[in-house]
Amino acid sequence: MFKNKLFFVGIFFVLFSPGLLMAETQSHNDDILAQVGDSKLTSSRLAMMIDLMPPQIQVMLRANDKMKKELINRWVEINLIVQEALADKIDEDPVVMLKMDEMRNRVLVEAFISKHVETQTPISKEEIASYYEKHGSEFERGEQVEAQHILVRVDANASAEEKQKAQKRIGMIQERLKKGESFASLAKQFSEDPGSKDKGGNLGYFSRGQMVKGFEDAAFATQPGETSPPVQTSFGWHLIHVLDRKAPEKQPLDQVSKEIETKLKAERNENALKQLISELKEKYPVTVK
Repeated sequence: MFKNKLFFVGIFFVLFSPGLLMAETQSHNDDILAQVGDSKLTSSRLAMMIDLMPPQIQVMLRANDKMKKELINRWVEINLIVQEALADKIDEDPVVMLKMDEMRNRVLVEAFISKHVETQTPISKEEIASYYEKHGSEFERGEQVEAQHILVRVDANASAEEKQKAQKRIGMIQERLKKGESFASLAKQFSEDPGSKDKGGNLGYFSRGQMVKGFEDAAFATQPGETSPPVQTSFGWHLIHVLDRKAPEKQPLDQVSKEIETKLKAERNENALKQLISELKEKYPVTVK
Protein backbone atom coordinates (compact mmCIF):
# COMPACT_ATOMS: atom_id res chain seq x y z
CA MET A 1 0.00 0.00 0.00
CA PHE A 2 2.85 2.36 0.87
CA LYS A 3 4.44 1.76 -2.54
CA ASN A 4 1.11 2.49 -4.25
CA LYS A 5 0.88 5.85 -2.48
CA LEU A 6 4.39 6.78 -3.50
CA PHE A 7 3.54 5.83 -7.09
CA PHE A 8 0.40 8.00 -7.13
CA VAL A 9 2.19 10.94 -5.55
CA GLY A 10 4.91 10.65 -8.19
CA ILE A 11 2.35 10.58 -11.00
CA PHE A 12 0.48 13.54 -9.61
CA PHE A 13 3.48 15.74 -9.04
CA VAL A 14 4.05 15.37 -12.77
CA LEU A 15 0.44 15.89 -13.82
CA PHE A 16 -0.29 18.72 -11.42
CA SER A 17 2.93 20.66 -11.40
CA PRO A 18 2.05 24.36 -11.83
CA GLY A 19 3.30 24.52 -15.41
CA LEU A 20 0.87 21.78 -16.40
CA LEU A 21 -2.30 23.00 -14.71
CA MET A 22 -5.00 23.36 -17.34
CA ALA A 23 -8.07 25.52 -17.37
CA GLU A 24 -11.07 23.69 -15.96
CA THR A 25 -13.70 22.92 -18.52
CA GLN A 26 -16.94 21.12 -17.83
CA SER A 27 -19.51 19.89 -20.28
CA HIS A 28 -23.20 19.96 -19.47
CA ASN A 29 -23.35 16.37 -18.18
CA ASP A 30 -19.81 16.16 -16.76
CA ASP A 31 -19.86 14.95 -13.15
CA ILE A 32 -17.73 16.75 -10.57
CA LEU A 33 -15.79 14.08 -8.68
CA ALA A 34 -13.89 16.38 -6.31
CA GLN A 35 -13.41 20.09 -5.70
CA VAL A 36 -10.77 22.12 -3.86
CA GLY A 37 -11.61 25.81 -3.80
CA ASP A 38 -12.40 26.75 -7.39
CA SER A 39 -10.51 23.78 -8.85
CA LYS A 40 -12.75 20.93 -9.98
CA LEU A 41 -11.93 17.37 -10.91
CA THR A 42 -14.51 16.25 -13.43
CA SER A 43 -15.06 12.76 -14.78
CA SER A 44 -13.84 13.82 -18.21
CA ARG A 45 -10.65 15.35 -16.75
CA LEU A 46 -9.99 12.21 -14.75
CA ALA A 47 -10.42 10.15 -17.93
CA MET A 48 -7.92 12.40 -19.74
CA MET A 49 -5.43 12.04 -16.90
CA ILE A 50 -5.71 8.26 -16.97
CA ASP A 51 -5.16 8.36 -20.75
CA LEU A 52 -1.77 10.01 -20.10
CA MET A 53 -0.56 7.08 -18.00
CA PRO A 54 1.23 3.92 -19.19
CA PRO A 55 -1.16 1.37 -20.77
CA GLN A 56 -0.81 -1.19 -17.97
CA ILE A 57 -1.64 1.44 -15.36
CA GLN A 58 -4.65 2.57 -17.40
CA VAL A 59 -6.04 -0.97 -17.37
CA MET A 60 -5.56 -1.27 -13.60
CA LEU A 61 -7.24 2.06 -12.87
CA ARG A 62 -10.23 1.45 -15.12
CA ALA A 63 -10.82 -1.98 -13.58
CA ASN A 64 -10.22 -1.07 -9.94
CA ASP A 65 -12.52 1.47 -8.27
CA LYS A 66 -10.36 1.47 -5.12
CA MET A 67 -7.30 2.58 -7.09
CA LYS A 68 -9.36 5.18 -8.91
CA LYS A 69 -10.56 6.52 -5.54
CA GLU A 70 -6.94 6.67 -4.38
CA LEU A 71 -6.11 8.66 -7.51
CA ILE A 72 -8.87 11.15 -6.72
CA ASN A 73 -7.59 11.47 -3.14
CA ARG A 74 -4.11 12.25 -4.49
CA TRP A 75 -5.62 14.94 -6.71
CA VAL A 76 -7.26 16.51 -3.64
CA GLU A 77 -4.02 16.45 -1.64
CA ILE A 78 -1.98 17.98 -4.46
CA ASN A 79 -4.52 20.70 -5.10
CA LEU A 80 -4.72 21.59 -1.42
CA ILE A 81 -0.98 22.26 -1.55
CA VAL A 82 -1.35 24.14 -4.85
CA GLN A 83 -4.04 26.38 -3.34
CA GLU A 84 -1.82 27.19 -0.35
CA ALA A 85 1.17 27.81 -2.65
CA LEU A 86 -0.88 30.27 -4.70
CA ALA A 87 -2.13 31.98 -1.53
CA ASP A 88 1.51 32.27 -0.47
CA LYS A 89 2.30 33.78 -3.90
CA ILE A 90 4.88 31.07 -4.60
CA ASP A 91 3.95 31.38 -8.28
CA GLU A 92 5.32 34.95 -8.28
CA ASP A 93 8.82 33.84 -7.25
CA PRO A 94 11.15 34.46 -10.26
CA VAL A 95 12.71 31.00 -10.08
CA VAL A 96 9.32 29.31 -9.83
CA MET A 97 8.02 31.41 -12.71
CA LEU A 98 11.00 30.34 -14.81
CA LYS A 99 10.41 26.66 -14.01
CA MET A 100 6.71 26.97 -14.86
CA ASP A 101 7.55 28.69 -18.11
CA GLU A 102 10.12 26.07 -19.09
CA MET A 103 7.73 23.22 -18.26
CA ARG A 104 4.99 24.86 -20.32
CA ASN A 105 7.40 25.17 -23.25
CA ARG A 106 8.42 21.54 -22.93
CA VAL A 107 4.82 20.34 -23.00
CA LEU A 108 4.02 22.51 -26.03
CA VAL A 109 7.10 21.30 -27.91
CA GLU A 110 6.37 17.62 -27.16
CA ALA A 111 2.73 18.00 -28.21
CA PHE A 112 3.62 19.86 -31.42
CA ILE A 113 6.29 17.35 -32.40
CA SER A 114 3.93 14.46 -31.72
CA LYS A 115 1.25 16.07 -33.88
CA HIS A 116 3.26 17.52 -36.77
CA VAL A 117 6.71 15.95 -36.87
CA GLU A 118 6.64 12.31 -35.74
CA THR A 119 5.89 10.27 -38.79
CA GLN A 120 2.83 8.08 -38.89
CA THR A 121 3.84 6.60 -42.24
CA PRO A 122 5.02 3.03 -41.65
CA ILE A 123 8.53 2.00 -42.65
CA SER A 124 8.18 -0.45 -45.53
CA LYS A 125 9.69 -3.93 -45.60
CA GLU A 126 11.68 -2.85 -48.65
CA GLU A 127 13.28 0.04 -46.73
CA ILE A 128 14.19 -2.30 -43.87
CA ALA A 129 15.68 -4.89 -46.22
CA SER A 130 17.63 -2.22 -48.09
CA TYR A 131 19.14 -0.86 -44.87
CA TYR A 132 20.08 -4.40 -43.80
CA GLU A 133 21.91 -5.03 -47.06
CA LYS A 134 23.76 -1.69 -47.03
CA HIS A 135 24.75 -1.84 -43.35
CA GLY A 136 25.36 -5.55 -42.91
CA SER A 137 28.42 -5.02 -40.71
CA GLU A 138 26.19 -3.54 -37.99
CA PHE A 139 24.55 -6.91 -37.53
CA GLU A 140 27.64 -9.08 -37.48
CA ARG A 141 28.18 -10.74 -34.14
CA GLY A 142 31.74 -11.70 -33.27
CA GLU A 143 32.91 -14.98 -31.78
CA GLN A 144 31.35 -15.75 -28.40
CA VAL A 145 32.14 -18.14 -25.59
CA GLU A 146 29.99 -19.41 -22.75
CA ALA A 147 32.04 -19.85 -19.60
CA GLN A 148 32.00 -20.45 -15.87
CA HIS A 149 34.58 -19.01 -13.53
CA ILE A 150 35.77 -19.25 -9.96
CA LEU A 151 37.16 -16.06 -8.44
CA VAL A 152 39.43 -15.71 -5.43
CA ARG A 153 39.57 -12.00 -4.76
CA VAL A 154 42.81 -10.11 -4.10
CA ASP A 155 42.52 -6.44 -3.15
CA ALA A 156 44.81 -3.98 -4.88
CA ASN A 157 46.29 -3.02 -1.49
CA ALA A 158 46.66 -6.60 -0.26
CA SER A 159 49.86 -7.54 1.52
CA ALA A 160 52.34 -10.00 0.05
CA GLU A 161 51.11 -12.59 2.55
CA GLU A 162 47.46 -12.11 1.46
CA LYS A 163 48.42 -12.37 -2.21
CA GLN A 164 50.30 -15.59 -1.57
CA LYS A 165 47.37 -16.99 0.39
CA ALA A 166 44.96 -16.24 -2.50
CA GLN A 167 47.35 -17.88 -5.00
CA LYS A 168 47.55 -21.01 -2.86
CA ARG A 169 43.76 -21.08 -2.57
CA ILE A 170 43.20 -20.95 -6.34
CA GLY A 171 45.86 -23.65 -6.71
CA MET A 172 44.04 -25.87 -4.20
CA ILE A 173 40.77 -25.46 -6.14
CA GLN A 174 42.58 -26.31 -9.38
CA GLU A 175 43.90 -29.54 -7.85
CA ARG A 176 40.38 -30.54 -6.76
CA LEU A 177 39.15 -29.93 -10.30
CA LYS A 178 41.91 -32.17 -11.68
CA LYS A 179 40.69 -34.92 -9.35
CA GLY A 180 37.29 -34.77 -11.01
CA GLU A 181 35.19 -32.55 -8.75
CA SER A 182 32.43 -30.52 -10.39
CA PHE A 183 33.38 -27.03 -11.48
CA ALA A 184 29.87 -25.75 -10.63
CA SER A 185 29.99 -27.25 -7.13
CA LEU A 186 33.41 -25.78 -6.41
CA ALA A 187 32.26 -22.38 -7.74
CA LYS A 188 29.30 -22.41 -5.35
CA GLN A 189 31.60 -23.35 -2.50
CA PHE A 190 34.64 -21.17 -3.14
CA SER A 191 33.97 -18.40 -5.69
CA GLU A 192 33.92 -14.83 -4.39
CA ASP A 193 31.96 -13.42 -7.34
CA PRO A 194 28.45 -12.81 -5.92
CA GLY A 195 26.96 -12.34 -9.38
CA SER A 196 27.79 -15.85 -10.63
CA LYS A 197 28.58 -17.90 -7.53
CA ASP A 198 25.06 -19.25 -7.03
CA LYS A 199 24.84 -20.15 -10.73
CA GLY A 200 27.87 -22.41 -10.52
CA GLY A 201 30.05 -19.58 -11.80
CA ASN A 202 28.16 -19.36 -15.12
CA LEU A 203 28.66 -16.02 -16.90
CA GLY A 204 26.61 -16.90 -19.98
CA TYR A 205 27.82 -16.01 -23.47
CA PHE A 206 30.12 -13.01 -23.98
CA SER A 207 32.05 -11.48 -26.86
CA ARG A 208 35.47 -9.87 -26.98
CA GLY A 209 35.53 -6.48 -25.30
CA GLN A 210 33.05 -7.38 -22.56
CA MET A 211 35.55 -8.71 -20.02
CA VAL A 212 38.87 -7.45 -18.69
CA LYS A 213 41.72 -8.21 -21.10
CA GLY A 214 43.51 -11.01 -19.20
CA PHE A 215 40.26 -12.83 -18.46
CA GLU A 216 39.08 -12.45 -22.06
CA ASP A 217 42.35 -13.72 -23.56
CA ALA A 218 42.30 -16.82 -21.35
CA ALA A 219 38.64 -17.57 -22.05
CA PHE A 220 39.01 -17.36 -25.83
CA ALA A 221 42.23 -19.41 -25.71
CA THR A 222 40.45 -22.26 -23.88
CA GLN A 223 38.54 -24.94 -25.79
CA PRO A 224 35.00 -26.02 -24.85
CA GLY A 225 35.07 -28.61 -22.08
CA GLU A 226 38.47 -27.44 -20.81
CA THR A 227 39.52 -25.28 -17.86
CA SER A 228 42.16 -22.57 -18.06
CA PRO A 229 45.19 -22.38 -15.76
CA PRO A 230 44.84 -19.79 -12.96
CA VAL A 231 44.52 -16.30 -14.46
CA GLN A 232 45.29 -13.11 -12.54
CA THR A 233 43.36 -9.88 -13.18
CA SER A 234 42.71 -6.71 -11.19
CA PHE A 235 39.92 -8.62 -9.40
CA GLY A 236 42.10 -11.48 -8.22
CA TRP A 237 42.68 -15.06 -9.37
CA HIS A 238 40.31 -16.87 -11.75
CA LEU A 239 39.78 -20.36 -13.05
CA ILE A 240 37.76 -20.31 -16.29
CA HIS A 241 35.86 -23.30 -17.63
CA VAL A 242 34.58 -22.89 -21.20
CA LEU A 243 31.25 -24.56 -21.92
CA ASP A 244 30.59 -23.57 -25.52
CA ARG A 245 31.87 -21.44 -28.37
CA LYS A 246 29.93 -19.69 -31.14
CA ALA A 247 31.56 -18.72 -34.40
CA PRO A 248 31.09 -15.19 -35.79
CA GLU A 249 27.76 -14.80 -37.56
CA LYS A 250 25.48 -12.23 -39.12
CA GLN A 251 22.14 -11.85 -37.37
CA PRO A 252 19.29 -12.74 -39.74
CA LEU A 253 17.00 -9.99 -41.00
CA ASP A 254 13.95 -11.24 -39.13
CA GLN A 255 15.80 -10.87 -35.81
CA VAL A 256 16.81 -7.25 -36.39
CA SER A 257 13.92 -5.89 -38.49
CA LYS A 258 12.27 -4.17 -35.50
CA GLU A 259 15.57 -2.59 -34.51
CA ILE A 260 16.04 -1.30 -38.08
CA GLU A 261 12.47 0.00 -38.21
CA THR A 262 12.97 1.96 -34.97
CA LYS A 263 16.24 3.40 -36.26
CA LEU A 264 14.74 4.47 -39.61
CA LYS A 265 11.75 6.09 -37.90
CA ALA A 266 14.09 8.02 -35.60
CA GLU A 267 16.18 9.20 -38.58
CA ARG A 268 13.08 10.23 -40.50
CA ASN A 269 11.75 12.19 -37.51
CA GLU A 270 15.13 13.83 -36.92
CA ASN A 271 15.31 14.98 -40.54
CA ALA A 272 11.73 16.27 -40.38
CA LEU A 273 12.55 18.21 -37.20
CA LYS A 274 15.65 19.76 -38.79
CA GLN A 275 13.55 20.82 -41.78
CA LEU A 276 10.91 22.31 -39.47
CA ILE A 277 13.51 24.31 -37.51
CA SER A 278 14.97 25.61 -40.76
CA GLU A 279 11.53 26.75 -41.95
CA LEU A 280 10.70 28.36 -38.59
CA LYS A 281 13.93 30.36 -38.68
CA GLU A 282 12.65 31.91 -41.90
CA LYS A 283 9.22 32.54 -40.38
CA TYR A 284 10.25 34.06 -37.04
CA PRO A 285 13.13 36.51 -36.49
CA VAL A 286 15.99 35.04 -34.46
CA THR A 287 18.77 36.99 -32.77
CA VAL A 288 21.55 35.31 -30.79
CA LYS A 289 24.18 37.40 -28.99
